Amino acid sequence: MGQKGNGLTVIIVALLVAILGIGWFVYSINKSKEVKSASSSVASSPKISSSTLYKTLAPATVPSKTLECIQPITYSTNGVPSPVQCSNGYLNVTEWKALAALEPSVLGLGYSPSVSQVQNALCMDVKANISNPIEEKVYSIASLYYDWHLNPNPESVILNGTCHNVDD
Repeated sequence: MGQKGNGLTVIIVALLVAILGIGWFVYSINKSKEVKSASSSVASSPKISSSTLYKTLAPATVPSKTLECIQPITYSTNGVPSPVQCSNGYLNVTEWKALAALEPSVLGLGYSPSVSQVQNALCMDVKANISNPIEEKVYSIASLYYDWHLNPNPESVILNGTCHNVDD
């Protein structure tokens, strides 16, 4: 009976080790899901777009040259949405979509427009009744999306194009 007892002890110990191993594995998976769930439920934290890091956002026809994130926007009293960038500096897709709904031509200019193409598009948008403050946001987000290195002051670009909305 001594050998049978030793064999039974070995089997019991092996089963306990297997059960503990499986239990630890299940615990680890559940803990990982809890961490992911908790991090995705924080509304103020920007989320990086998950499908690809550089998406093509309509009306653009080429992918963004900057990382994208999703963060809620707010509107000022004059209807200007913010922020263009999430707290991590990435392009805020929510802001892009809000501005794209206005159908500004500036958002479709591509990677390398000339200064005159940008000014013409800005004027076209302003004359189509997009306010100067909103058009400044459009210019800012397009500059970030396409990685333009034109004049960093959107107001001066609009005014240098000698166009302005009669409502502004």
